[in-house]
Amino acid sequence: MSDKPKKAAAEKAEPTEAVAPTAQKSQVVWYESRQPEPTMFEVDNIRPIRNFSNGHLEWEVPIERDELFSQHFFVQTSRVVMKRV
Repeated sequence: MSDKPKKAAAEKAEPTEAVAPTAQKSQVVWYESRQPEPTMFEVDNIRPIRNFSNGHLEWEVPIERDELFSQHFFVQTSRVVMKRV
């Protein structure tokens, strides 16, 4: 009889361990220019990275600055959009 409660406790512990790593959220949000850009420009004082394969600019925005970044004029007018991952 003492084996059954231990088994139940062990079974409950295993799924939580498997869920924990996948439950981690990314600490950054990626944005990119909608069109290829000839020159690099900052948005909300964040310097972009150029993706040479397609000419687009990409911004790595910390999650805590995402709300403010999304209110920038270039994001509001869709010159800069959230990157599809």
